Amino acid sequence: MFGVTSFIIFYMGFLSFITTSDKLIGTIMLGFSGIVSLGTLIGTFYISRNITNPIDELINKMNEFSQNNKTTKETKTSHGIHELQYLHKNFHKMTGMVGKTIEKEKKLNRQLQEMDKRKIEFMSMMSHELKTPIMPILGYVQLLKKQELLGELNDQQLDAINEIHLATIRLQKLIQDVLTAQKIDLEKLNITKDTLESNEVIDLVYKAFSPICKIKNVHLEKNSENHQIVSDSDRICQVFSNLISNALEFVPEHGGKIEIGSYGQEESVVFFVRDNGHGISFEEQQNIFKKFYQVDASLKRKKEGSGLGLSICEGIVKALDGKIWVESRVNSGATFYFRLPKKTIQLHHLSNCETIKRI
Repeated sequence: MFGVTSFIIFYMGFLSFITTSDKLIGTIMLGFSGIVSLGTLIGTFYISRNITNPIDELINKMNEFSQNNKTTKETKTSHGIHELQYLHKNFHKMTGMVGKTIEKEKKLNRQLQEMDKRKIEFMSMMSHELKTPIMPILGYVQLLKKQELLGELNDQQLDAINEIHLATIRLQKLIQDVLTAQKIDLEKLNITKDTLESNEVIDLVYKAFSPICKIKNVHLEKNSENHQIVSDSDRICQVFSNLISNALEFVPEHGGKIEIGSYGQEESVVFFVRDNGHGISFEEQQNIFKKFYQVDASLKRKKEGSGLGLSICEGIVKALDGKIWVESRVNSGATFYFRLPKKTIQLHHLSNCETIKRI
């Protein structure tokens, strides 16, 4: 803008020089316009150096700070407008304070992560140690229940032994859940992958839970398609066990129904557990896979457990390269799904061995 202005001033002086009849006046006008144009250019350079350049430098430092959370060493200068120098100094101080704060935050995060890891390892060790006395307790309780081995028990004593047995089983399940959760957190969960038939897995789960469903007067049915997967049968059964155990807690006392099964998709097999319980609200669905979270049962039946079951299911499914989710509405039951990848088979056709097909 200033360059254009200086050119116009000089051009007007030049026009006056060539159009005026008095050469002296024309020369004076030309010289005056030249001086003014030169002064305008010098002023433009001054403004560019003392205003525009510091602003550009500040913008570059701001961009550098936004990318690296730090800036290069401050350039001290006595040139330029005082306000811009003051702004540079304050910005440099601010970046230094923010940079130190970020470094402290990173250090604290590392310390917290280390503390959290030690806590998980401690809990894992304690849970493992708690398993040791459980086995002899269970052993002696079972011996006491076999009255021909350690003597006769009256009905009151036998009831007490049965309560001890049930409490010990619950404690064993709780310790096992804590151990599994810790292994998931430490990424030390043992996974063994074999070629499995989805129908065989469903049949295995169905046979395992049919007796307890009959005792609780809950109708259990299966509905599955057969597909091959490469996965861990024991871990899949563990996921089903937790899901079905949860479903048993929430189905109606009369007319309870649970359906288990699987179906195929293009590159995966989806397993599911469906019940006709009171359902799960949308708000609760956002939290049910968190540790120790329990859905508030509106039924009279009291729900027991650690609140780790669904969290463990999620950890196992992720370790199996899958995904788990729930679909439910209040008073309309709930369906838990988990997806696992199908087995990939490589087909050999003449010299071309790169064709991949999903079963």
